Order: sequence, then C-alpha cells, then structure tokens
Amino acid sequence: MTFRHVLWDLDGTLLDTYPATDGSLVAALAGLGAAVPLAEVQALTRLTLDHAVEVLSRRAGLHVPDVHAAYAREYAVRGQQAAPAMPGAAQVMRAVRAAGGLNLLGTHRDREGARWRLEAAGLDALLDDMLCVSDGYARKPDPALFRALLSRHALDARDVLVVGDRELDVQAGRAAGCRTALLLTPGVTVAHTADVELPDLTALLQTADTA
Repeated sequence: MTFRHVLWDLDGTLLDTYPATDGSLVAALAGLGAAVPLAEVQALTRLTLDHAVEVLSRRAGLHVPDVHAAYAREYAVRGQQAAPAMPGAAQVMRAVRAAGGLNLLGTHRDREGARWRLEAAGLDALLDDMLCVSDGYARKPDPALFRALLSRHALDARDVLVVGDRELDVQAGRAAGCRTALLLTPGVTVAHTADVELPDLTALLQTADTA
C-alpha cells in the first residue's frame, strides 16, 4: 500500500484511552449490581460506547440512562488522567513527516480535550492539523470531518491513509475516498472493511511504503 499522508483517529489509535473507558464502564455496571468481565466490555466498546451501554444495560436489566449516568461519574475521574501514546505512534508520525507527508487528526473529542491529551503524550508537535466534532462536524462514520481536512490541505484522497481502531473510522475514511487501516486490540475481534489490519502501529511501517 502506498500513501503519503495519514489521517489519524485519536482515542484508541494515537492515544491508549481505552483503559479509562473500559474501566469506567466496568465500574459503573458493578456499582449498579452488574458484574461484567472486562473482555466482554472491550468487545462492545470497540464498536461504540453507546452500543456497549445499550447492550450491557439490556443484558443486566438496567435502564440505559442510569448506566450512562454512572459511567459519566466514573469517567469524570478516570478520563481526566493523561493517556499514554500508543506504542509506535511517535515513530510512525515522525516517519510520515520525514517522507514529506502530513499527520492530520479527525476526532470526536472537543478541541481543548484533544489538545491537552496530545501534549501530555508528547504527540502535539508531530501533528500538522486537527478538526473536531466540536468544530461543527457530524460524528463518524459521516465523512464530513475527513473531507474537510482533505479540502483544507488540497490533498488527493488517494494519497491519504486513514488509521483508526473502529469500523466507524474505516467507513468514514472509505466514504472520503481514502484507503484505510484498522488498529487491532489484542484479544478483541472486530468485523471491519479496512484495507489492512495493524496488530500495532509499527506494523504500518513494516507493511506499507510511503510515496
């Protein structure tokens, strides 16, 4: 696969934020009397958090709003802690830049939240541009966020690889005309339509050539 620029997802792709998400949901459910194994939560949050809450609430006989509220209380503590960069993230971003490419980010996070997390992980200086849902774009899998980044930098979608950890990232990337790579979570199987699977981010350097 040949590409020049990378359009990144943030949570679960550049930053290892899933421990906070998954741990908050496990704790929220436990607080409501439902003991759910972490592996079961992981398999569902890799689709979306809302999907995980709906499925697990139904299984446990709980009300979805109650689980959302309990999750929000747990995440208010866990989610405010800095998340580390995913292994290989800085290495790949440097390689993209060294080859003359751009590192772009399209995220559901608000701009302030994304910025301080990137700074804490040491990735902010490697990022060339970022657009967020809070900038007025629809959530993925709607491709508007990605299309706006392509337009801002006058990029040919065929030169851009979208890298994310969920099928909604893949769908948004494909709809924007980009090739796509899915970062896998060890032990979690996710149905997807990505062009390539990545066991880790460094595999991107091993299996793809930048042009």
